Formats: sequence, structure tokens, C-alpha cells
Amino acid sequence: MNTSELEDFSEEILDIVSKNVAKYRKEKGYSQMQLALEIGMSGGAYLGRAEIRKDGHHFNIKHLAKISKVLNVDICNFFK
Repeated sequence: MNTSELEDFSEEILDIVSKNVAKYRKEKGYSQMQLALEIGMSGGAYLGRAEIRKDGHHFNIKHLAKISKVLNVDICNFFK
């Protein structure tokens, strides 16, 4: 694989993760602000940008670990 293909693949994964975080957050009845505060963020702006991938924002593994615990969702489900 070349660098461009790897970059495209990683962006696709980030898109899938963001979509799934939003899906599970909504299923569990959390607002972006509520979830952000639960995982130790000071506000919902970053979480909102990461959910829609605005300006390349994305969740890191630490975010996902915390979100998975708060929402009681297996972290693997964010990648499916």
C-alpha cells in the first residue's frame, strides 16, 4: 500500500468511529454536552466537532475508552 491509500484507509476508520460514537450516544440518550462532561471535557464543542469530523477533528483512544465506559458499549463496536 502506498501512503495515499494508508491515509485514505485511516480517514475511513476515523469516519466510522465518529459515526458510531454519535449513534451510541444518541441511543443511550446523552447530549453531546452531557457525554463530554462525563468523560472529563469542559464542554461539548470538541466532541461535537469530532462526531462530524469537522476540520479533521477525531477521537483518540483515550476518548474512546472513556466513552465506551460511560455508555457501557464495548469499544470494539465503535470500529464496526
